[in-house]
Amino acid sequence: MKINERRSIWNRFSGRLDDMVFYTYRGMACARMIPTEVKAPSAPGQLAQQERMASLAIFYQALKEAGIYAYWQQASEGMVWNGYNLLVKMNLPAFDGEGKIADFSKLRLTWGAVALPDRMALQQEKGLEWRLTWENTPLLPNARPDDRLMLFLMKDSETFSVEALETGGACRRDRQAGFRIPEEIREFPHLYAAFRTRTGEKSSVSGYYHLIY
Repeated sequence: MKINERRSIWNRFSGRLDDMVFYTYRGMACARMIPTEVKAPSAPGQLAQQERMASLAIFYQALKEAGIYAYWQQASEGMVWNGYNLLVKMNLPAFDGEGKIADFSKLRLTWGAVALPDRMALQQEKGLEWRLTWENTPLLPNARPDDRLMLFLMKDSETFSVEALETGGACRRDRQAGFRIPEEIREFPHLYAAFRTRTGEKSSVSGYYHLIY
């Protein structure tokens, strides 16, 4: 609220008086009211949404540390959302009202226009060794033979740790990739696969696999 009287005493006053704060903005004396009471959300739906959003902020940090949040930023170019808002929109269904990941298959570690190959399948070969295979459909949009495979693991925990796996430089043209789970992260049962462009600028949406030994 502006105080327009040029000679008003309030033009020489700043600070708080009861429920009012007086201050000067661009040479104009102004006043605003202070809320007398701020109510914390009490409805169960509000509290559940707060828990989800808090966990999504932690998940966002995990993707940044893994070096893959940039794909969300690139995917949001030209949209009304920024990368973080897109991440929240696409991953919110995976979280329950306590802020825990309720369905890892609904989680998306990457997002983008690069196409995932058709008929991707995961097979355990021996112990901690696995093989991912896929088919290359001719003329598949947004797919290049030199697109690179990316693999990530997540654990059943509330830390949302994301660990990248070595793929040996596997490309889309290879139609398969063998990899080994390091012993120190064998308790990470949630595997995510995605493809990125050779230059690393764009990515596909991640696909999900549950590892059972």
